[in-house]
Amino acid sequence: MMIDSNRGWILILLLLSAVGCSAPGSRSLVDTMDTKVGDEVPIDWTEYEDFNPEAYQEQLEDPSTMIQHDVPEVLLSADLLLFDPSDAQSGFRIQIISTLDKLEADQVVEDALTWWRNFVKDASLYELYPQIEPEPPVYQDFRAPYYRVRLGNFINRDDAERFLEAVENSYASAFIAPDMVIIGTPIE
Repeated sequence: MMIDSNRGWILILLLLSAVGCSAPGSRSLVDTMDTKVGDEVPIDWTEYEDFNPEAYQEQLEDPSTMIQHDVPEVLLSADLLLFDPSDAQSGFRIQIISTLDKLEADQVVEDALTWWRNFVKDASLYELYPQIEPEPPVYQDFRAPYYRVRLGNFINRDDAERFLEAVENSYASAFIAPDMVIIGTPIE
């Protein structure tokens, strides 16, 4: 045990002498360099660069190119009528579909618009739906998780029932749904 403690003392003495022998004013290798801190040597990278930005210039498309929109034509048309929200009141609409699929609902809206335009040729439409509008009142409503497609703006149920008879020929599952309807004159 005495031998182990002597070895410990010898090791400590060697370390102290090694530390004590170092010069107090020693300089590191970094300090011996001639450059000062903050001095930067300019490097000319041009001989290594071969980037040509002209190869990456964006080519502009022909401005006369037609743009395809996801927005239905009804909303893009200049004949779009806006109504004052205060004109909305309790009434009825004919619901022709309720689906989870947005694309299916969009297709049904387009089909309903086509059906309406073809139905306009029949004079009885104006008797069933007296309001003359440039576009039919076809509404797509989203109430999670369903997309609902509805037709018309009816104040009383009798008018809605008469219109439902015409709609049922094309949409067998159609039914009358209570809703807030827009009755009034468009905002100019």
